[in-house]
Amino acid sequence: MQKCSRRSRAELANVVVLGNQGKSVAFEVVGMHGQSEMTHMIQLEIEAIIIAILANRLVVDVEVVTLNARLVEDLGADSLNFLDIALDINDLLEIELPPEGLACIRKVEDLYRLVHQAIAQASV
Repeated sequence: MQKCSRRSRAELANVVVLGNQGKSVAFEVVGMHGQSEMTHMIQLEIEAIIIAILANRLVVDVEVVTLNARLVEDLGADSLNFLDIALDINDLLEIELPPEGLACIRKVEDLYRLVHQAIAQASV
């Protein structure tokens, strides 16, 4: 398995994330979209950023960063990785992930949920 090279925080925003079928995930807003479609596109973009951060920090291929991937067992994360990942997410998305929420993360899906909750709380 080929591993990704480490990237700077500035470069993470420009990463093209490849899906399981090898198709690139693109985020382009053309014209006016309905609110639910726009929200879905934003969620996909946030998830792509999370995937890029995980792949970069854990030095794994983006294809192994799936919803059901376990951060420790499948992706090899340790406590220092968790801290770096949280700091990167906080910095890039301009949110504050709660420490008590970070303690409950086991899978990539848990991280998605926590990030979306933090974004919702920040916008209130």
